Amino acid sequence: MGVVAPPQAPPFPFTVEQFVAEVSPPSAAATASQACAAFAQLATKAVVPGTFRAAVPAVLGLVAREGEGLLEAKESALASLVALLACVPGAAEDAAAHGAVASVLAACEAAPGGRLDGNALEAFRILCTVDAAATATVSDDASIGPLIAFVKARAVGAAQQVQRDRDDAARDDALAESALDLLCGLAAKRRDGGACRDAVVRRGGVAALGGALVAARNDEVAVRALIGLAMTTAHEAQRKELVAVPGACAALTRATRSPDADVAGAAKALLRALGRDEALRPAVAAALRETQASGTAADLDSA
Repeated sequence: MGVVAPPQAPPFPFTVEQFVAEVSPPSAAATASQACAAFAQLATKAVVPGTFRAAVPAVLGLVAREGEGLLEAKESALASLVALLACVPGAAEDAAAHGAVASVLAACEAAPGGRLDGNALEAFRILCTVDAAATATVSDDASIGPLIAFVKARAVGAAQQVQRDRDDAARDDALAESALDLLCGLAAKRRDGGACRDAVVRRGGVAALGGALVAARNDEVAVRALIGLAMTTAHEAQRKELVAVPGACAALTRATRSPDADVAGAAKALLRALGRDEALRPAVAAALRETQASGTAADLDSA
């Protein structure tokens, strides 16, 4: 009995040349939006040919295109960018080389209601899983500083809005988790000799993670912030930066009482590390004393 060959995936229904033509000027925004949406959907069902690496500049061009009535097209373009980064080898390196971070950040800042933020954070996360693209991003002063600021705003800023309906709260929590996943992914890199982690630290990543912990509305956000802090506070200067974040020590103390074992364990370990630093111990102890009235304070030695 002969061996039955496994079924082959159907061919991709259009070529990269056709796709690029539909997303590039003078193609109308509606046509470009439909093309990107179709590509993003197909990428979840069929094998994307490697030739689609050539589509990266055109997709980024659509993200950066100026004019009226382009929001939906930009939203679809970011979805297709996520698909390209996830499915096509070399796409991440090309995206970094073509200024993807700056283009996407500019589009997000111009979009009302943070409508592009979710896809943008996912694109950044995938981009930074590729070592060469991550290194290029953190080495570019025009990219890494604004990127960290963008991440901090999404991890912290929305939590400061008191009046939010349930859908907005869920969306904001998801954005905070995605933003922190990106920071943690950069801080966790080791094959680059710590270059990505060092870039996160230099650009205010510790303050961003500390602020996210203070603002955390659930354990999913808190544990991500704590993991990031564990990777970025190895030295006294970084621990001092964390202690200087308003409310950080109190947030750590509260986290040690979390019913989530991961959150409580990470918070206790970090609080112990801060307490062992003689230069910081008085400042930490003073901050913790401020929480005693609420009954949430922890002893530095027993945390």
